[in-house]
Amino acid sequence: MKKSLFAVAAVTAFAGAAQAQSSVTVYGILDVGYIGSNTTYNANDGAAYGASSSKGVTKATTSQFGASAESSSRLGFKGTEDLGGGMQALFTVEMGLNPATAQLSGSSAMAKEAGGLVQTTNTTGSAIDNRQSFVGLHKNGIGQFSIGRQYTTVFQEASATSPNQQNNVNGDVIYTPSSNAGNNNTGMGGNTAYTTRADNALMVNTDSFGGFKAGGMYAMANGNTTLINNGTSAPSAGGVANWSGWGLNADFTWQKLYIGAAYQSFKTQYTAAQYSTNLVVNLAGAGAVSGQLIPSTTLFQATNLSDKQTYVAGTYDFGILKAYLQWIGRKVQQDTAAAGFAGAQVNRNAQQIGVRSFITPTIEAWGSIGNGKYTGPIVVANTQPGSVNFIGFQLGANYLLSKRTNLYAIYGQTQTSASTSGAVGAGSSANQYAVGVRHTF
Repeated sequence: MKKSLFAVAAVTAFAGAAQAQSSVTVYGILDVGYIGSNTTYNANDGAAYGASSSKGVTKATTSQFGASAESSSRLGFKGTEDLGGGMQALFTVEMGLNPATAQLSGSSAMAKEAGGLVQTTNTTGSAIDNRQSFVGLHKNGIGQFSIGRQYTTVFQEASATSPNQQNNVNGDVIYTPSSNAGNNNTGMGGNTAYTTRADNALMVNTDSFGGFKAGGMYAMANGNTTLINNGTSAPSAGGVANWSGWGLNADFTWQKLYIGAAYQSFKTQYTAAQYSTNLVVNLAGAGAVSGQLIPSTTLFQATNLSDKQTYVAGTYDFGILKAYLQWIGRKVQQDTAAAGFAGAQVNRNAQQIGVRSFITPTIEAWGSIGNGKYTGPIVVANTQPGSVNFIGFQLGANYLLSKRTNLYAIYGQTQTSASTSGAVGAGSSANQYAVGVRHTF
């Protein structure tokens, strides 16, 4: 009897110790409110924006009770386990939420990054939007590594240096999600400035050493595809269908100064005239079947697509306000002839300044203004204007009801212009405004 009681006590003590060494946190954001926008597209944007005619001006006005204007709504789970000796295991699983609709998470169509073979945007086309999910190890005094779907190196630095905290309202020329009104149709994916997430990614981040931190990313699909003849004129042949990416980032903190920089590069390659005798995933089609299972057919032309993105930024905290300076550059290049247009490039660069400050202990305000330029073929029938210039600004404020709940009001506007007559994307303007309530938990 005494032995049994001792054994029970020992098991209970061990379980209690294990419980104390591990922790799991449930967290999330719910952001809802009123969102409106007014957008004007010029005649040259007719095909790009689905207008019924390529002549004249198309105007669109939206008004809705929506969600995720200030912060994308989400639900997440993260945890750590103490492995001893300064070592920890860690994990994060986070999904996007749609609190304003019947579809709590997920979406009806899969969005692929400019010809990408793996997912690099938030919209997954599944029942649940996988914002990020990874497992890794951390060693005190050294750093950590993790593997899974994760934020990219540029996104990490941009998160630390955005005066608008990467909200989803128009006017920010650095962070431009597809939900922004008037986004140019450039073929650069949902965020025209940079890629935010990558599947199958290994991330490495160091701890801080004298204010200096560094990180790296390697993401890959690395697969070969055998092409077969299903009764068409295409011969049986071997081919490559591959995607990969890598990135580096570093930042330095000295007193109230923060400086960060990041670079990332993605590569997409596949062989022409790929066929299958079964249902296949449409990786490059347009419309409702993009990303969905379709009957076997020729899927796509040969592609050798490179996507290079560079980011540099800094902040300085003056006490009464925090100042921000950002620059982003992106070049997407197609090195294989596509529709008779080999070597096509789209280049985008932008710069932005901003401030953020607590006016009172409960009122926070921010503002930003920036400009930039597109050059190269911008989507519609490989039209190649000399350049398209854009300018944007945003103003916003939070009223803190508590540490976790705030009211917000945000207004942003962008405009485009060009010296080249008939340039696609030029002569358009958009403004967007939102008021709402955000709760974090």
